[in-house]
Amino acid sequence: MTTTPRYDSHAEWYLDYTSDWGSVLEDHLPQTLEGRKVLDLCCGWGTLSRTLVARGADVVAVDLSSRLIDRARQLQRDSPDGIRYLVGDAATTDWWDGEPFDHVVSNMALMDVDDLDGVLDTVGRVLAPSGRFSLAIFHPCFPGSDHTLPSWPEAGYSAEGWWTTGEAGVRGHVGAHHRTLSTYLNALIAAGLVLDRVIEPPAAVPTLLIAECRPAPPTRAGQLSGQQA
Repeated sequence: MTTTPRYDSHAEWYLDYTSDWGSVLEDHLPQTLEGRKVLDLCCGWGTLSRTLVARGADVVAVDLSSRLIDRARQLQRDSPDGIRYLVGDAATTDWWDGEPFDHVVSNMALMDVDDLDGVLDTVGRVLAPSGRFSLAIFHPCFPGSDHTLPSWPEAGYSAEGWWTTGEAGVRGHVGAHHRTLSTYLNALIAAGLVLDRVIEPPAAVPTLLIAECRPAPPTRAGQLSGQQA
């Protein structure tokens, strides 16, 4: 469970720094989402959420930072769009009304969360059996676009944990969790998710990692158990 909204203390800087940013995932999601119930998990100030609703989705957006959610709601007052913004911990389902989602998205956020397993457990719980999960993260091998900055903690690639570059940019202000590629993939498997596609957008070195997943089908034993119950 995450209890510290780190972005709150950097909110004004972050909002200014990312004011003209798009979303990594927007080019990797369907152009039409009419009739789809979509969850934007760790939504920040709603950049991707607004793209989703413009494509016809019914959007719920959750983030731990009340200050980023306040900014999203302010924009919504100026231009109502029907997005339901919630302040909540993505590693729990306390904020969820129990209605499954057709699609869950997480844009450049999983490296910010303390409890990766908890967040992916949430994804598995809230997704409909036919649902999809799309995620984008900094590539675990090269988490940053400025290659002059270190790519992982000084102790090396295998040294997982919270760290900061000590430089400008989001990682310098807010920090990030460095995790190995195998940790991310094994966490998806443990959460009952199946990888359908992995994308490394063209770059001199891999800076981004995008993945598309779906819930694993129930096992035969699980089906029988459910029928007996």
